[in-house]
Amino acid sequence: MTVPPAAAALIAVSGNLVLSLGMTLQKRHIGWIGRGRGRDAAGPLVSRDFATWLLGTFLMNIVWIFNFIALMGLSTNVVGAITGTSVAFTAILAELMLKERLGKRRLVWTIALFAAIAAAGVLGDRGSSGADGLSPIALYASLAIPFAAGGLLLALRGRLKGPRLAAWIAAASGALGGFMIFPMRAVQLAIGSGFAGIVSSPYLYAYLVAGAASFVLAQVAYKDGEMATVAPALYGLQVLWPAIGSIFVFGTPFRAAQAVAFAAVGLCVAAIAGARPTFEPPRIELPKIGGDGP
Repeated sequence: MTVPPAAAALIAVSGNLVLSLGMTLQKRHIGWIGRGRGRDAAGPLVSRDFATWLLGTFLMNIVWIFNFIALMGLSTNVVGAITGTSVAFTAILAELMLKERLGKRRLVWTIALFAAIAAAGVLGDRGSSGADGLSPIALYASLAIPFAAGGLLLALRGRLKGPRLAAWIAAASGALGGFMIFPMRAVQLAIGSGFAGIVSSPYLYAYLVAGAASFVLAQVAYKDGEMATVAPALYGLQVLWPAIGSIFVFGTPFRAAQAVAFAAVGLCVAAIAGARPTFEPPRIELPKIGGDGP
């Protein structure tokens, strides 16, 4: 089964909108982690924060369906680049849900981001990555590097906890999230062997390990750092890791023009996510001094 490239791109973009909504809900309601019994008498496990955070988690975990279909019409590096749209969607949702203003700067970079992603798709291969170029060694290496880095960063967290370390943890999470496109495509190629072939495929478990590790690291990064610090590293590596790794994992041809487009995607992602948010100050009504007279 193949999907037209335009439809595949639309499906991938839609999936990233769902992902952004899930991440925004998680960020807004992350406070339940590490908190004792709050204002809800029943405790944090049934609190409103936990329930909404759980909804965000659910949304994040159905994104694979969108990417799975998108990979039937686009190569892995292009689908990975489209992941960058999530930072634009998050900026918009942050204005609506986190009381952050989008601002002209983010709007301009958002338009540039979509243009760069469109260019990456036009300049790249239209078809999906095939099995002939799959390198299992490169695939496992692209998992092992961020996985080991994430484990080391968590081990250092007790001594070096802070916003800078949170950004590095977010980067490891983003790389693992971007990596997940590779085993997803490898599992997709195993469909011809039937359900037994999919279940017995080690790529399925590589996908699950990467997803779990990325999820845990993201929660730690959200807890330790501000969104403006965490987001550039998280989203940037989600885009760049599969863009670079596709060359080695699937033997995707390197094209200088497409590499420039990917670099532009990374630049736009960092600019959008790194823009300092402007918060809408609450209005405070001051009490009148004195009376209006008898």
